Amino acid sequence: MLCKLVFCLFFDRTPCGCLFGKKGYDYSGYGQSSGKPSEHNTYADIEAAYKCLEESYGAKQDNIILYGQSVGSGPTVDLAARLPRLRAVVLHSPILSGLRVMYPVKRTYWFDIYKNIDKIPLVKCPVLVIHGTADEVVDCSHGKQLWELCQEKYEPLWLKGGNHCNLEMYPEYLRHLKKFISTVEKSACRRNAGRRSVDGFEHARRVSDCLEGPRKSTDRREKPRKSTDRPERLKFHEFKFTHPDKAEKLKVSFDHMERSRRSVEYYDKSRKNMDLQLEKARKSVDWGVPCLLQLHNDSLKQEVAVLLLSSLSSPRKHQISKEIDFTKKQSIHMSQEEIGREAIKQALKALKKRHLLEERAHAPALIALSRPIISQGSEWKEKAENLEAELQQCYKAQSLLSNQLVVEVAESRAAKTSLQEKEAAITDLQNEVTQIRDECDQLKEDLEQKIKALELVISENHALKTQLEEMTLKAKNAEAENKMLIDRWMLQKMQDAERLNEANALYEEMIDRLKASGLESLARQQVDGIVRRNEDGAEYFVESTIPSTCKHKITAHEGGCASILFEYNSGKLISGGQDRSIKMWDTNTGSLSHTLYGCLGSVLDLAITHDNRSIIAASSSNNLYVWDVTTGRVRHTLTGHTDKVCAVDVSKISARHVVSAAYDRTIKVWDLHKGFCTNTIIFHSNCNSLCFSMDGQTICSGHVDGNLRLWDIQTGKLLSEVAAHSLAVTSISLSRNGSVVLTSGRDNLHNLFDMRSLEVCGTLRATGNRVASNWSRSCISPDDNYVAAGSADGSVHIWSISKGDIVSTLKEHTAPVLCCSWSGLGKPLASSDKNGIIYTWT
Repeated sequence: MLCKLVFCLFFDRTPCGCLFGKKGYDYSGYGQSSGKPSEHNTYADIEAAYKCLEESYGAKQDNIILYGQSVGSGPTVDLAARLPRLRAVVLHSPILSGLRVMYPVKRTYWFDIYKNIDKIPLVKCPVLVIHGTADEVVDCSHGKQLWELCQEKYEPLWLKGGNHCNLEMYPEYLRHLKKFISTVEKSACRRNAGRRSVDGFEHARRVSDCLEGPRKSTDRREKPRKSTDRPERLKFHEFKFTHPDKAEKLKVSFDHMERSRRSVEYYDKSRKNMDLQLEKARKSVDWGVPCLLQLHNDSLKQEVAVLLLSSLSSPRKHQISKEIDFTKKQSIHMSQEEIGREAIKQALKALKKRHLLEERAHAPALIALSRPIISQGSEWKEKAENLEAELQQCYKAQSLLSNQLVVEVAESRAAKTSLQEKEAAITDLQNEVTQIRDECDQLKEDLEQKIKALELVISENHALKTQLEEMTLKAKNAEAENKMLIDRWMLQKMQDAERLNEANALYEEMIDRLKASGLESLARQQVDGIVRRNEDGAEYFVESTIPSTCKHKITAHEGGCASILFEYNSGKLISGGQDRSIKMWDTNTGSLSHTLYGCLGSVLDLAITHDNRSIIAASSSNNLYVWDVTTGRVRHTLTGHTDKVCAVDVSKISARHVVSAAYDRTIKVWDLHKGFCTNTIIFHSNCNSLCFSMDGQTICSGHVDGNLRLWDIQTGKLLSEVAAHSLAVTSISLSRNGSVVLTSGRDNLHNLFDMRSLEVCGTLRATGNRVASNWSRSCISPDDNYVAAGSADGSVHIWSISKGDIVSTLKEHTAPVLCCSWSGLGKPLASSDKNGIIYTWT
């Protein structure tokens, strides 16, 4: 540990003139100091040293520079924080705090020592920080963080590759330190510029005269004494005072000066060897080393002249003073540097003369004094050897302690790692405990709510029981009344039945008459092989032709067209696609006649009422949309399905009932007049396609499991089912007379079933015919003679139902065909593909 107090007393004798003194000491329990090492004792030691300078020698705050190294930076920063007018502070390899050297803590604890990180912002003077980048004892980050927290920062010195104990070996160290002291010195000169006076030089010379007595016996052998500085002696070096009465404190007695002159060259050599060894020992630890401070430029030369004058006798000094005064008068126009040089030359000449005179006068005395010293040389040599042996033992002890320190550091690092792991584990456990507590509190709240709900349910149960008893009594009374009403109602029904039978007899008679008259009129009306019925609402029956050529190519939708159908008894084609639009086309010209908007998803299937007034679209947005063809606006949006709606159909005898199927395993029956669902059928297998029977009372559905099922529309019960395909059913189409239903499946077969018995009455297949998707639609011609179905290779195959063979193959599509539809007039046939292209065939 090292802490230096460097104090400077500035004189107004010359511009920026100053003398430097320095003081180093050992803390309690370190070096030559007794006591126990502790934080409190180090603070007390540095406080005592400062009071000694202030009270005994009159040093002022603004003339003191503090220097602290390593742990010694703690007391240094503590003292500097309490001195508001301190000149400067130098921190050599400083620490943030004692605990931060061993552990990377983020905060300051109460048991931490040397808390420099909290005190450095209170230091108001310039601060120089010196630190080695390769310091393994105190990391360089300590110095950098302290420098960032300083109030008055000075350019720091980061020595690359420097460790904890060798920074003094770098040339940059001394250069930067000199530069810092020079900067502080100049700032002092600016503050003292107003107080300079012409008699400063004479005042400094009077101070030097006070120290004239001890310098009369100076000889050549005193010079080696100036380089001897033992750390065990608490003394001050090269200290000068500005007041004569304070110089008496630094005078040395005549006996002490006589003993200091008894050295000879033989003893000087042995003592120099001892000093060098002790100097090496001092540099290996952290106790006091004097700081080297140099004087600068003109100030240095003039101060040396003053020191030389103070060492002369009074007559000679008076003579030289006169010479200097004469020289000053001659060189008024000379520069300050030349004046200083001339003064030094005159002082050196006077010293040389005095030295020659004293050497001749004291030669006999020196010979007499050297004899007892030579006789004691052997004793001193023996003591020196003993000290060398002790020094070697100290080196050995130091190496053992170093090894022990390495082991302790490794153990502390391992303990530190273990502690960090345990702290992390504790943090995780605390988080888990907090989470479990929160869950427990939440469960308690839920339990309280459940208990309150249970109490409420129990109270409601009691109330319901009371109501049940009352309702039971009312039900018994109502049952008795009901029996009486039923008897009366049955009697009324019997009377109504008799009246109805009479009305039915009259109705049958009228129908027979109408049929007879209708047959006669139909026999007279025949044009182009088409027989028309004149009754209102009757359909036109035509003979279908086998299509062979492409009439129109229509680019209908972007992204694909999944559904097309013709209006009843019309040549207008309706299409829906991936672009969420419904379009109506004139198949005679191939032009677009109308577009319906409002669908929020892709159109997967279409249906139209038998009066051609409403169009219903099944969408991937889980909804069905109903448009009014006349206005082109959406009349209803039927919501209720939870997945995409893939099939839709309208009753053939009423424009009121609509049935839809979605991939939420439901089939829903809707009332278009009211706009809501009237019945829902739930089944385990999704439905891909469906249609109404001719009487509107039965629903035919084809499912993913390959079965064909029939449902009652009123009750929602399953009437019958049959395994139609080995894979999913993709299409269902009912013949015009309603006796045959066509099913297509992913097994690439097209089966014809009898609606009454659900027996297969025909199977159609073709080489290369592959169903393109789960919603590929096939169709039956209006005269129930042909079947048309698209294929994944872009071809359209046409079979004859009676022969069971392919009668035509249409190839124009370049993408898989998704849907086929035959006009009710017998022609044309339309087909659409995944590219959104529609072809009409004649």
